[in-house]
Parts: sequence; structure tokens; C-alpha cells
Amino acid sequence: MSEAKNIKGIDEETWADFKSLAAQHRIKAAEMLKILVKEHKEKNENFWERIFAHKPALTKKQYTEFDKRLAEIRSAPWRI
Repeated sequence: MSEAKNIKGIDEETWADFKSLAAQHRIKAAEMLKILVKEHKEKNENFWERIFAHKPALTKKQYTEFDKRLAEIRSAPWRI
């Protein structure tokens, strides 16, 4: 037999919405919770994959030129 779990801090409206979603999909609340957790994990992982897999804003040559120019500005004699 499975053990009952409590989720604290859920208001009646949220709980009713959750149960309603499970009923609409014709699944038990426990299965609905598993699905929500799985989808949340996947979305979080996909978010970071999108962040780290973006196309660079500049080419390597542009970055090199930028760094070179920045070094010139920092070493300028008029710099305070």
C-alpha cells in the first residue's frame, strides 16, 4: 500500500485546479504530479541548453580586435 503524502501551503483553488486538470486528462492526481515534475525538469534543462548554445554575437576576429582596442584604451597615457 502506498504512503499518503501532504503538500503544505496549497490553497483550495489551486488544489481544485490541479485535481480538475488531472480529471480532464483522465489520470490520477499522483500521475499528474509526476508529469508536471518531469515537464518542469525538461523545460529547465532546455532553458540552459538554449542559453549555452546561442550563436556568438561577434566573430573570433571581432573579439580579437575588440580586446586589442580595449587594451589600447586601458593603457592610454591620458587615462585617469
